[in-house]
This record gives sequence, structure tokens and C-alpha cells, in this order.
Amino acid sequence: MSVRKRGTMWWIDFTTPSGQRVRQSAQTTDRKAAVELHDRLKAEMWRVERLGHKQRRLYDEAAARWLKERAHKASIRNDATAIAFFREHFKYLDEITRDKVDKLLTDKSSATANRYVAFLRAMLRLAEREWEWIDRAPVLRMRQESKRRIRWLTPQEAAELIASIGEKHRNPMRFALSTGLRMGNVLGLEWRQVDLNRGCAWIHADQAKARRAISVPLNEAAMAVLREQQGRHQTLVFAGQKRPDSKVWRKALERAGLTNFRWHDLRHTWASWHAQAGTPMQVLQEMGGWETAEMVRRYAHLGAEHLVEHAKRISGHVTFSSHPSDFSGTAG
Repeated sequence: MSVRKRGTMWWIDFTTPSGQRVRQSAQTTDRKAAVELHDRLKAEMWRVERLGHKQRRLYDEAAARWLKERAHKASIRNDATAIAFFREHFKYLDEITRDKVDKLLTDKSSATANRYVAFLRAMLRLAEREWEWIDRAPVLRMRQESKRRIRWLTPQEAAELIASIGEKHRNPMRFALSTGLRMGNVLGLEWRQVDLNRGCAWIHADQAKARRAISVPLNEAAMAVLREQQGRHQTLVFAGQKRPDSKVWRKALERAGLTNFRWHDLRHTWASWHAQAGTPMQVLQEMGGWETAEMVRRYAHLGAEHLVEHAKRISGHVTFSSHPSDFSGTAG
């Protein structure tokens, strides 16, 4: 056994069964802890090289590789939150089991728990199938989430909300309602992404959540906002304008007589207005930059005009009067 002190830190030094030399800092000033690490690593290397076991991998090692390989993801910040949560509970990948994960997430909402599990499942699948760090990834369970109603505003409600908030927030909100763009895309929009002559704008692939470029047709309402913004800043369309903080937003909702409405619901409102106006779902999907048709179908029930003619086909089959005894009808 070789455990030596260098300065204030202890170092370990040993040779594996295959002759490979391992020399590294134990990252501790405690000799006993350094000896324990030395013995554990040496035993692990013996199991790996003599018995064919996989090397035991650290959770932090896997998380670092995940962040490096998935740096392009739009939702990488959400992954970082999940990584930090699980880091407090797991040191090695082989410690992760379904039961342990379920217990850890007991107090989390279904939506939050599912985001965390989705990250962990994806990372462990890579560790098994591509990195070959573990023999088998545990089967982690997603919770059933109740489907919420789409929250959207009528044009009158939207106008009252805009009038109820500070001026520096109004034009970004008007532009979001006119284009359906997400908050980050609105506030980060640059003039070089806008062509007023052609009446269009565009979001680059690396700015879009689905990592696909989005073409943004500009209606007259959007064009009016852009004309008001001209000359205010050389680079950013909405320079100095930002998302209202929670206190400002809450007071604006109160003044407008609204509840349970988020900034992101401006996008839902835009999509709902389009569905009610008869915009085809495939067109709406392209305009909104959604990755799948399923994401757009949640608005389909708001646009039923194309079904009215079909509903009329049985309007003469059954008639009701105000008195049950006067009921008459024929089964068709």
C-alpha cells in the first residue's frame, strides 16, 4: 500500500493487476480517509480487470458528460436543476433504483417529478447503451399528469391586461400576442432578424426550443409594434424592455380582473385565436414552431366551424318544445 502526504494533502499510488499505475490525490488531509479510498479503488480495479465487472461510475461523472454532449438542448437549464437535485442523494450510478427515485420525488408535483425522471431516464439509457458504463438502466416510472385547460384571453381581456401594465412591458406583450413567439424570442429579437419590407421575421434554430428555425409572418398588429420600436436601439428590437417581475404581473392581473394567467399564456392566447379563426392545424404548427402535431391538437377543439355543416345534418331529426309531452322526434 502506498499512501503519501504531499503538502497538506494525501496521495494514493498503486498498480492494477494489468500493470497500469494509478497515482492521484485523495483530496483529503485525513490519512484514514485516504487509506480507505486507496483500498476501495484498488479492489475495484481488481474486480474490473480480473472478474470482468464494469468500473463503478460516479453520478457526477455521468452528469458532466451529459451536460457536455447535450449542451445544444434548449432545456439544458432544466436538466441542470435536476442534476443538482439528484447529486445530493446519489454518489454512484449503480445506487440509482426506481424505489429510491420514487421516494425522493414524493413531495414534488407531478410535472416537476416527471421532468426530473425524464432527465434521469435519458442519462441512464446513454450510460447503458452508448457509454457502456452500466449493465442495465433501471426502469423509472413517470406519473400520470392531469390535463389542464388551455388558459387564453379574449381580445377584450388582452386589451385590458395590456392597459393595466407598465408601458415598458406593453409592446413585447402586443408582439407576443400577434406572433405567438415565446418570451425569450421576443425579448431577444434583433433587427437583423426582421424584414419590414417583406413583412416577416425569423428565429434561428439555436434560438428555438425545438432547435428548428421558425419563419414568423408579421400581421399588421405586429408591424405596428415594430414601427413604434424603430430608432430606439440599433441592435435589439425591444432593448430595455423585459418580462415583468411577479409583483408587477400580479398587480396588472388584479387591475384587469384576471386570475391564473402567465406570460407564456400569451402564446396560448395567440394559438387559440388562430384556432377560432379557422387557421388549419398544420399551418398553426408551422407558424408556432411546434415539433409535433400533438402539441397543436390541444387547440383544435376551439375551432369547430368546419364541423358546423356536419352538425346541421341531423338538426331536423329531433325537435324539442318547452313541454316534455310535446316531444316529437324520429330516430335516424
